[in-house]
Amino acid sequence: MKIVAYLDHEKTLFYRLVLDVLLDEESRLGVHLSTAQIRQRVQDELAREPDLVEALPAVEGLLEDLHGWRNVDRIHNTRYTSTPEEYLQRDYLYQLTSAGARVHREMTRIDEDMSDAGSLQASMLPEVLASLAALLRALREGDGDLSGTLGAFRRTTEGFVRLSEDAKLFVQGLNSSLASEEIRDSEAFIAYKNVVVGYLRSFTVVLHQSAAPIAKLIIQLEQAGLLARLTEMAVLEAAPVLGVRHEEVVAREAQRMRELWEGLRRWFVAVGDRPPVAELLLARASDAIAFILMTVGHINDQRFRRASRTADLVALAGWFDGFDGAGSGCETVALWRTAFGSYSSRHLGHPGAVEDDRATRPEVGWWQSDPAPVSAELRSRGPRAHTGNPPRVRDPRRAKSLLAARQKQEYAATEAAEQSLVGRGPVRLSELGRLDSAESEVFLNCLGLVLSVRQRSGGIRRTRSPDGRLLITLRPAQEGVAAAVRLRGGMLSAQDFELTLSVEERGRR
Repeated sequence: MKIVAYLDHEKTLFYRLVLDVLLDEESRLGVHLSTAQIRQRVQDELAREPDLVEALPAVEGLLEDLHGWRNVDRIHNTRYTSTPEEYLQRDYLYQLTSAGARVHREMTRIDEDMSDAGSLQASMLPEVLASLAALLRALREGDGDLSGTLGAFRRTTEGFVRLSEDAKLFVQGLNSSLASEEIRDSEAFIAYKNVVVGYLRSFTVVLHQSAAPIAKLIIQLEQAGLLARLTEMAVLEAAPVLGVRHEEVVAREAQRMRELWEGLRRWFVAVGDRPPVAELLLARASDAIAFILMTVGHINDQRFRRASRTADLVALAGWFDGFDGAGSGCETVALWRTAFGSYSSRHLGHPGAVEDDRATRPEVGWWQSDPAPVSAELRSRGPRAHTGNPPRVRDPRRAKSLLAARQKQEYAATEAAEQSLVGRGPVRLSELGRLDSAESEVFLNCLGLVLSVRQRSGGIRRTRSPDGRLLITLRPAQEGVAAAVRLRGGMLSAQDFELTLSVEERGRR
């Protein structure tokens, strides 16, 4: 395709500048530009780069090439002329062709995408969590009408696709910025460190809080039959295509929706031995924070320590340069060994007399020294081997399965404790009595959350748990009355309040 030939040319920069000028004129609803106008605007763009102004080729030749490649179209300039020279001079008015404008506009968009640093949108994670909860409600409450379920599914997947793309761009930009072998401006890097470390920490906190509830909702949606109803929702979403059977269009749309859901699932739910993407992103963020802090430590060592490694190496190089002449070979070797610890080979031996140093003399070569006696058992099993078969290598998959089972048991215990406290309805702290371990943890977490919000009228405090499931309400009871709650780890004494926990379920908010 000749229309993209300018992208693989030694004058690509200047071709693109000419096309930028014409595209800018088109965006201003302009029609044509003369050669002189194009030349002036290109020179204005290069005003801050004097080297490029000197290297700018003839704009007439650039336009001639672009016209041959069908990027631009031209017509004769029939302006009024006052001299024979102007009349005989061949001049044209140029504009972009339809295909040329489309190609260059797409190249400009790609440039913008490549320069986009991306972001870790921590605010998107609560939105994904809320949209998943809404999707679960719509799926459970939908009475034959799947339009609400389809809308919730689209909001969930579209928001998550945007989050995933921005996270990918941010990690790529972070990798390129941290892969630099030399830091030219230490002050700029320290300022970059302060922003990035705080940014990464805020995102990792939100991701750590949201990952488990999102994974739980994903599993609940699959158990509620979401995947089985994707084909029914695809019927509402698929648009008719000329020449393609409607059943095939629906199957394609259902497959696309299933792939989007699988992508969302891989972010938060482990598949076999493969950890979820959120876990890998947390590890990458932690590694980046550790690397940045280590680099800043090296910069501070160079700035504040009296000893400079660069100055030491320069001084050492001067000493080596001073050894010039006969008889300095031994001194050079001694300095080399002292500075870098590069001594001759040491020999592997067996315990012997202290006064016998034959096994440690550096001047004896490996081939000239006596071999060390090594027993067959030591060669085969090592010094700490026991009789019998060697121990088997531990299988990490069993450890992961045990960890997953333990996490599942903890989730079940937490959910049972929540249901127990919700079932008590509005209850005073003085009436709670003794709470077991799981109930104590849920109670303390809810109490900490509700006490951290501002009081409303009447001294009422109301908030939700981080996953949005529990609505926590704290009302003041009789003033001056103390309450004691017996927890697993001790006794909690506080002013008496009325605590109400309610959970979002089907048909109830």
